[in-house]
Amino acid sequence: MKNLVPLAALVGLLAVSVPAHAQTARLGYVPTEDHPVGMASVFFAEKVKEKTDGRITIETFGNGVLGSEPQLQSSIQGGFLDVMVGPTSNLVGTVPEYLIFDLPFFYPDFEAVDAVMDGDVGKFLFERLDTEMGIVGLAYWDNGFRHITNAVRPINTIEDLSGLKIRVIPNPLFLSTFETLGTNPVPLPYPELYNALESGAVEAQETPVGLIHSSRFYEVQDHLALTGHVYTPFVLLASKRWFDGLSDEDRAAVLEAAQEAAVYQRDLSRSDADRLTGLLEEEGMQVTRLTEEEMAKLRERVAPVVERFSEEIGTDLVQQARAAMDAVAD
Repeated sequence: MKNLVPLAALVGLLAVSVPAHAQTARLGYVPTEDHPVGMASVFFAEKVKEKTDGRITIETFGNGVLGSEPQLQSSIQGGFLDVMVGPTSNLVGTVPEYLIFDLPFFYPDFEAVDAVMDGDVGKFLFERLDTEMGIVGLAYWDNGFRHITNAVRPINTIEDLSGLKIRVIPNPLFLSTFETLGTNPVPLPYPELYNALESGAVEAQETPVGLIHSSRFYEVQDHLALTGHVYTPFVLLASKRWFDGLSDEDRAAVLEAAQEAAVYQRDLSRSDADRLTGLLEEEGMQVTRLTEEEMAKLRERVAPVVERFSEEIGTDLVQQARAAMDAVAD
């Protein structure tokens, strides 16, 4: 009996080794685990655990195993899921101001994008997200500029888009944009896209090169046109029920970890885009870059769409975004 640890000492050891109020949260996302979203989700989870001294452990679930992005969003709203990453395009049904990230040919470069996301416009949108949906915006992540792939023909001119049956995000601005460009847009959840391309249910799609590569679209698509027509960010979101249930200290730690993860994810995503484009060419995709003359035709064609949806977003907010971009322009 002399070798037994006294009960009081054992309780003391347990108190030291097990953090007070320890909890496990779940984070869901749709891209693959080797996509920058997957890698940054793990980074975020590690930072949260470190900054909370182990009080919060976040388990990450990628590849859509917890559902499509709209399903994850519903789970976040209902408090059944704690954290998720998804594109802002799925938020526009309730917060139409998020359409500002779907305006075609609106953002000239990453500096302009960051000026809008990290400035007053991005903060205002997070406030709207809280009041209208009961969701907490933690940070904006990179999704890259979107490009068009298809299995029919190379895209060198605006006429080459005519009649293509293209999958788009189920979002009114995307539908209007691609209808105006002369395609036949088909709204479809992302997890269904590969099979739809493989079966021929759709002929084309438009996503950033990171998703094109990680989702292996080169297996079912022959042509990639680097149009950069839309910049749609990813956003790291938290359930209000979960986030508000944290202590002030832990909420601050989660927000700090989210910002650090945003820096990590944006750098990872953006620095990898050129390399991935090269890999897609190695996999057999024919990559085309439209001339500036043809790009001008695309911008001119969709200008009425930008004007119409700017009114729905709010012309003051659109002007605020333009001013933020002008402030960082060369």
